[in-house]
Amino acid sequence: MNVVAVLSELSPSLERYFHLMGWQVARNQMPELDQAPVMVRESFQPQQIEDCLQAPWVGGVEICEARQKPLGDCLLRHLAEGGIALVLRSDTAYGNEIANLFTDALSHRLIAADSDTTELEFVLHEMISNALLHGNFEIPSGMACDAEGLELFGEQVEQALESDMAARRVQISALLMDDMLEIAVEDEGMGYDRLTIPVDQVRPHGLELVSAMAADIRIEEKGRRAIARFPFRPRQRPKITVSMSGATVLVVDDKSLNRELLAALLTAIGVGRILQAGDGLQGLEMVRKEKPDLILLDVMMPKMDGHEMCRQLRHHYSLSELPVIFITALDGPADRFACFAAGGTDVVSKPFNNAEVIARVGVHLQLGLIMDKLKGFQERVHDELQRARSAQMALAPTPVQIEQVSQRTGLQIEGLMKTSSELGGDFWTILNAGPNQLCVLMADFTGHGTTAAFNVFRLHLLLSRLPRQLPAPAALLEHLNDELRRVLKPGEFASIFIGLIDLEQQSLTFSGAAVPPPVLTEDGSVRLLECEGPPLGAFSNPEFEEETVPFRPGSQLLIYSDALVESVAGDDLACREETLLEWAAEEDRKGQTGMAAAILERFNAILPGDPPDDLTLVSLRWPN
Repeated sequence: MNVVAVLSELSPSLERYFHLMGWQVARNQMPELDQAPVMVRESFQPQQIEDCLQAPWVGGVEICEARQKPLGDCLLRHLAEGGIALVLRSDTAYGNEIANLFTDALSHRLIAADSDTTELEFVLHEMISNALLHGNFEIPSGMACDAEGLELFGEQVEQALESDMAARRVQISALLMDDMLEIAVEDEGMGYDRLTIPVDQVRPHGLELVSAMAADIRIEEKGRRAIARFPFRPRQRPKITVSMSGATVLVVDDKSLNRELLAALLTAIGVGRILQAGDGLQGLEMVRKEKPDLILLDVMMPKMDGHEMCRQLRHHYSLSELPVIFITALDGPADRFACFAAGGTDVVSKPFNNAEVIARVGVHLQLGLIMDKLKGFQERVHDELQRARSAQMALAPTPVQIEQVSQRTGLQIEGLMKTSSELGGDFWTILNAGPNQLCVLMADFTGHGTTAAFNVFRLHLLLSRLPRQLPAPAALLEHLNDELRRVLKPGEFASIFIGLIDLEQQSLTFSGAAVPPPVLTEDGSVRLLECEGPPLGAFSNPEFEEETVPFRPGSQLLIYSDALVESVAGDDLACREETLLEWAAEEDRKGQTGMAAAILERFNAILPGDPPDDLTLVSLRWPN
């Protein structure tokens, strides 16, 4: 599900904030179908909270320019997989019946309409109260339940509402997975360990009081996140219906009374345009001029019967393009077979039953109109993917940019990218590191398609913000890891190689994160450069090793994504590491411009067509 943040006002910083989370952004308008719009405001009025939980909205987020804390992993996952969510300031959540509004939305959006949600609402109320009072307001548990304790509790709440704590947000989200509803509530407080708080066995309160009402309740992030699961039947989705007011139906029958009767039935079910013809020849001419969406066709007619007309139609239109329903008095098995053999879609017997005609016409028109919409949607998606692919390919260095760098450094540079689908997760670029230095970077994100491509755009944005003086390769990997950890979803990570070529020192300093070993050729020798390191975005505070080797005139470096050495052809790998070394040695002895294209040609000879995964090869050669 593509989540879209709908902003009330133009805000570049908020746009960047939501883009880094993987959301799209729209302004003052509802996005298109197949997207999940989230209402974004600095503050919500009560009616806006109710509105953002009603279709087509999937929730709302309160956020301001000065306070842009990241949203929780649970909330992001719930929205991406079709759930609903609210992110509210503490004072907003405290002053409204959020548990009631959210439970009501669940009954209308996700779970069966006849579900008993009494216990669900009660548990959600306790979860929200726990997040507000003990999380964001930092009010300790175990306060006395007498008059003095209640007065002290009220004073602490009032103090919290008048302090900066009121701006801390509470995040509420839900997702229905099969027959289990998962609800998560997260606060922005300091966090506390529930295990250190003694449970009152006589008078349980808070989450202990409601724990038996859910299938299970668990606490994460030192108490900042509570997750509860409930068994619920999913809500039945409404049947897809398409208006027939724009449909055109052609009635072909030599009896005017039959034509008028069928026209009346078609009008009754909402068909917008009805055409009539008295024989097959007139029918063919009408089809040529008007291209109807469906034909009701008699069999026995003068000049040209229905079978012949249908056979001629099928030379130009398929069954799905133009459905034909025969309406005939010949209703024996052989007669019905003849109608289908001529290319008919369906058969109705005369004297026809009005209800049957209405039902069959409705089914075929609905199906045809839905297929038209689907075809248009597929064409639009294809066009958008092609534009996105062009935009992604434009992120890599252009031939003009490569030529400029080659003239400045004397290095011969060649970069090739092949995606396994319209969009991919591979990326390479050249970074300016100084007058006598050149930095090359190649990345490979997990997966392929739109998600991997979007992560490529994220990386390109991060690289555009680097300081003029580039960090060393290992330090740069550490910086990118910190940034990617904030935006990549669980299970997403990147393999990245960074190499810094110093022309004055005639050296290559490199570091890698879960990348296949690059190939270095020098003075006729060929070897692999081991650069072990954890993938980016998977761990906090990882360590990356850095190594420096000679890189002199005559040397050549080949870096590549793992599809080159992991793709299978038949029962074996298309290119093993030892095979790659042999290829590289042979191509290096030829002394040509670069080996990236030559290696790819050898690979394609073994495994032709699109690769099973995104494949990138980059070679840098320093001629003698």
